[in-house]
Amino acid sequence: MKNNVIKRIQELCKERNISVYKLAQLADIPKNTLNNMIADDRIPTIPTIEKICQGLNITMAQFFTSDGIYPELTENQKKLLLVWETLTPGNQELALKYLELVKEYQEKEN
Repeated sequence: MKNNVIKRIQELCKERNISVYKLAQLADIPKNTLNNMIADDRIPTIPTIEKICQGLNITMAQFFTSDGIYPELTENQKKLLLVWETLTPGNQELALKYLELVKEYQEKEN
């Protein structure tokens, strides 16, 4: 049975539709280190969890929140942020520009 920290890492990967390999890249952790940690069900060190959180752009509190990573947001806001986090920085910029254009269009309509 997997420990809760390993379960949380796997849950976050699944929510973001990223592989463990991609998480290792984002967190600047050797792929083998992360794979072995998961396979051996070893609890990562605090510095490793911090790197994982930085790679996922979440806080340690969000990592350990049982209600999900964005507990005070609506379901649509959570979905938007989860999709956002899977985008490259360039695509995030494009998405932001698109949303700003939609907002401007909406303001002109009202």
